[in-house]
Amino acid sequence: MNDKTSKDYLLTPYKVLDLTGETGMMCGKVLGDLGAEVVIVEPPGGHPARAIGPFYKDQVEPEKSLFWFAFNTSKKGITLDLAQPTGQALLRDLVKQSDIVVESFAPGYLEALGIGYAALSALKPDLIFTSITPFGQHGPHRDWKGTDLTMQARSGMQYLLGDPDRAPVRISVPMTTTKAGVEAANASLFALFHRNRTKEGQHVDVSIQASGVWQMMNASSFPIHHKIDQGRAGDRYNAGFGNARAILACADGYVTFLTMGGHMGAPTLYAMGRWMESEGKLPDGMRGKKWEEWDMARLARDAQARQEMDDLNETLATFLATKSKWEIFERACSDKILTAPVNNVKDLVEHPQPNARGFFQKLPHPELNDEITYPGHWALMNNAQAGPRFRAPLIGEHNEEVYGQRLGYSQDEIAAWQRNGII
Repeated sequence: MNDKTSKDYLLTPYKVLDLTGETGMMCGKVLGDLGAEVVIVEPPGGHPARAIGPFYKDQVEPEKSLFWFAFNTSKKGITLDLAQPTGQALLRDLVKQSDIVVESFAPGYLEALGIGYAALSALKPDLIFTSITPFGQHGPHRDWKGTDLTMQARSGMQYLLGDPDRAPVRISVPMTTTKAGVEAANASLFALFHRNRTKEGQHVDVSIQASGVWQMMNASSFPIHHKIDQGRAGDRYNAGFGNARAILACADGYVTFLTMGGHMGAPTLYAMGRWMESEGKLPDGMRGKKWEEWDMARLARDAQARQEMDDLNETLATFLATKSKWEIFERACSDKILTAPVNNVKDLVEHPQPNARGFFQKLPHPELNDEITYPGHWALMNNAQAGPRFRAPLIGEHNEEVYGQRLGYSQDEIAAWQRNGII
């Protein structure tokens, strides 16, 4: 790889106007981390997403939301009241200098203000206008509201989560909205590529529900087949071997362990037996049988396999509880045992692999007199770079730069807008 300081970002020439709420911020983050100049527009006084926790050192303040920090790296920030005619005029000025506009308002809201796609594309015909909404711009549910929680449910994802003998559960982070933001960034870049070839702009319509469906890779919709009701598997994974995947506790955390029969699982179980035997930990018998009498391959066919593998898991769990996860992992690598540590955040930050790739990045927060570690690039390129470039903006931090230096308005005009609540 070339020296990072000698490489540019892929989207450095492009300008993005970010009008999203909490459900769409990931889109602008991706574009900003790729080098685009992204300006996020907040209402005067600050964005509602600044009230979302957790907060830096548990200090519940608008400028210390870790949610805001996470989803708004590499963005500049301005304030603007889009409901006021002067605010709408300023937005039009900004659009004339932008390549992409990203928004997540309810369908029809911006149109009613005269700043929807039709009006803005008339000002700038090659504009890419990306809308991120719960159900998209068309269809009987286009006007329905939705949060990440309801989108997990409405996309079908939630039905697959949890244990089969209990009600479905949710993933407690914004999975569907984050995924939709990434897909919106992808689609915006495809549209930008098309524009650069044809000079044609277009409206990109992203449905959070549809994006959620694409996360269900373990569901029957990939492809839809005879077993329509996939159901919940919990921590079990059935691939035709009568098998079960378990998360087992160890001395300092957890490991994932694949307990199953068949040609894939039997070698792991026999290797575990040899390890336990070498330390005198092999039990005399389980369900009346000695370990070496168990036909591990038969577990893939026998109707009793589920219960027998549960018994195996209990035996293995007792043994693994005495070992550290890295001791288990080293043994797994040497003896070809299908297991791996369940990393926590500390494990990830200290892990040699992502650090060898320079994955984690410290961004200075001068207002906090601190540096905060962020996940960095998701891909390395030999002639370009990606990843967060600077921290999320403070409220109205770049008003003077954007309205004054970029648009050419005077200090007196900017001050008057501030007094009148326009910015």
